[in-house]
Amino acid sequence: MKRLWMIAMAGLAVAGCSTVQPSAHETEMKVIDGKRFEIPAGATTSAHLASDKEIDFYTKSGVEDCQKGDVIWDAKGAQEQIAEAIKEGNPNIHKTLAKQGLIGCTHPIQ
Repeated sequence: MKRLWMIAMAGLAVAGCSTVQPSAHETEMKVIDGKRFEIPAGATTSAHLASDKEIDFYTKSGVEDCQKGDVIWDAKGAQEQIAEAIKEGNPNIHKTLAKQGLIGCTHPIQ
C-alpha cells in the first residue's frame, strides 16, 4: 500500500512539472490589434504583434512555437527579473525564464 502511494505521488509530481502552459482558470483574454489572445493571468504582453526579430530572439531563448501574428507575454514578475538581470549583466535571463515557462508566445484565438 505504501509503495502504491509513493508511485501515485511521484506520478503527480511528474505530471505537475511537465507542463508550463497555464490551465484554463489561470488565463485571461486580451485584445491586441483587433485579435483576441489567451495569456496567463497577470502576464504583461507586447502592445503589438511580434516582429520577426522578436520571434527570432524568443525562439533562440528557448520559447517554442513562436510564429508571425503571435503576441509575446511575460508572466507576472518576469519584467522585474529581466530588469534586475540586465543590471547585473546576466545575458541569459530570457533563457532561464523560458525554461521556467515565465515568458512565451501565444497565437490569436480564431
